[in-house]
Amino acid sequence: MTETVLEAGDAVMARYRHNVARHILGVARHCQAGIMHRLQSQCGHGQLRLGFEPYISLLARSDQRLSQLANALGITRQAANQVIDQVESAGYVERTPDPADGRAKRVRLTGQGQRLVADGTDAAAAIEACYCDILGTSAVTVFRDDCSSLVGLLEEAAAGSDNTAEAAPLAASLPRIADHVSRELMRLTIARGHPGLKLSFGQVLTLIGPRGGRIQQIAEAQDISKQAVSAIVSELEQLGYLQRSLDPDDARQWVLTFTPRGRALIADSVASVEELAKALANRVGKRRWQRINRSAAQLYRGLQLERDVFDNRNTDSLDVIAQRLRHQLGRRDAQALGQLLVASGT
Repeated sequence: MTETVLEAGDAVMARYRHNVARHILGVARHCQAGIMHRLQSQCGHGQLRLGFEPYISLLARSDQRLSQLANALGITRQAANQVIDQVESAGYVERTPDPADGRAKRVRLTGQGQRLVADGTDAAAAIEACYCDILGTSAVTVFRDDCSSLVGLLEEAAAGSDNTAEAAPLAASLPRIADHVSRELMRLTIARGHPGLKLSFGQVLTLIGPRGGRIQQIAEAQDISKQAVSAIVSELEQLGYLQRSLDPDDARQWVLTFTPRGRALIADSVASVEELAKALANRVGKRRWQRINRSAAQLYRGLQLERDVFDNRNTDSLDVIAQRLRHQLGRRDAQALGQLLVASGT
């Protein structure tokens, strides 16, 4: 009989549900989503896309050639050029002649791009203030410093030279740690007998819980289109990791569940997480890594990330809803929403 649901009491599922990689990836995603929401809806940056962030961050330090951007991001010049075209169309960067080489161009921030950096700094500070409500101010300061140190060590290893960096905000360090974790987990899990894995698969696999997953739910959680989720699901089905069945509560939807091969993938990914955690602890130091692990876990639970995927409860008390709004929107926005609901009689 095909096993299609991971039991809540399953030891593997428990480690899959709560581990340092999931906590870091979840908090990083929450941080980026929160900043994007503020920039797009409150600061007038409606054309901003999440993929612009690494380019804007690099250009905030100095003007650069396209080849320099590509090298810094570890991608091809053609791939960097495609994104820069979009960033330029949005009005955040411009290309100017390179004074050192008349045949070359340099990319620099426009006035609008500089305003974006300033607005992003304010949005990042607001997100950190939200985290202070959960961890406390001193703990967030330590978490920020620890994450900055880890990023510096990772970049130092990649560059092969000393890269002592100033303490960066969590909005800058968390996505870089999350990117490293994602790539290393994919490499380690492929080595355990799962060829064909892609980074994009994690957008779906991490949101399949004990009750399965639904395309609409995953699309909303990841802020991507249902078509994009469906395409990933089709690839995972072809590889034998997922299967679909009609939702017994809604015949218009499919429920996505793991196949036996999918369960093996989850077990191997958990083993990869544990291997990676040991490697990172050795790199940054066990005490610092324990602090990062503890703070990420507290934020993940405090923000109630992915709770709807793994918990069996379908309804929340008003207190739980209010707490979630405070963490996701920020205290001021949540209060404003509450006042609006009271005024409307909801």
